[in-house]
This record gives sequence, structure tokens and C-alpha cells, in this order.
Amino acid sequence: MKSIIREILVTAFLALLFFVAIRSIVHNFEVRGFSMEPTLHNGQFVVVSKVAYWFGSPNRGDIVVFDTDRLDHGIIHRIVGLPGEVIEIRKGELWINGEQMNEPYIQGHSLVVASRKMPAGTYFIVGDNRGAASWDLVPREDIIGKAWFCYWPTSEWGFVPNYSW
Repeated sequence: MKSIIREILVTAFLALLFFVAIRSIVHNFEVRGFSMEPTLHNGQFVVVSKVAYWFGSPNRGDIVVFDTDRLDHGIIHRIVGLPGEVIEIRKGELWINGEQMNEPYIQGHSLVVASRKMPAGTYFIVGDNRGAASWDLVPREDIIGKAWFCYWPTSEWGFVPNYSW
């Protein structure tokens, strides 16, 4: 009897240890709303890598999940502006340090953001659907991780299309 109880306790402990280890390196996230159309869709589930930025900084084009005080859940958007850059969006088109950027993934062109210099340690994050997306200035510590893999629905199964310049 003692060996069965010990076996159950060891199994439960190992399961808990495994769960904690997995949750410290990845996070599942449900896309809510239409601000990331056409790249990601409402109701999709993605795996977010918390490890992605342990040894490096976020990059322009990365799709990330970040915390916000305005909502009780995270938000998923794309990083388009890096610390120290001057960012502007004219009719949905991104300008960085006075140079227009090619963004083949965007939808909609109504968003306008006045020219602003990004503070140190802060990223400019916006959805791909510039007609329906909001934007945020996000401190590095609020970024949970990089969207990595879509697992639901199965028709969308595959790697999340991060973009690099």
C-alpha cells in the first residue's frame, strides 16, 4: 500500500513539475477581434514563446503578445517601431526615420499616427488591419512573448508568419 501511495505522489509531483516547466517557456493565446486580419483571425489559438527574448531583443515584424492594464487579457499585435526610432503612420503606411517601409501583410489604410520618437526600452506595436487596429507604445517588460505556432483551427495549423526587414 505504501508503494502505491508513494508512486501516486511521485507521479503527481512530476506532472506538476512538467506543467510548471512548460508554462514558463510557452503560453497559449486566443486571438480576439479582427485587428490582426489578414494574418491572424478571430478565434485562432497560437503558442507564444516566452523564451524568444530571453537572450535577445524583439525585432521589427515580430508578432507579439503583450499585457495591458486596459483589458483583462493580453493583446496580439506586430512590432513595427523600435526604441529610438521616429515613427509615423500616414493613411495606414508606416514611415520610420522618414523612410517608408514595405509592409505586404497589412490590410486597410485609414490609421494615422503623428510623428513621434520612441522612448528607450519602448516598442511601437500595431495590428495588421490598419482600418480596425489600435496601436500602443509598449515597454519591453510588458511583452509576454513572440507568437510562434498556430494550433487551432486545424485548417490554420502552422508557423505564425512573423516578418523581417
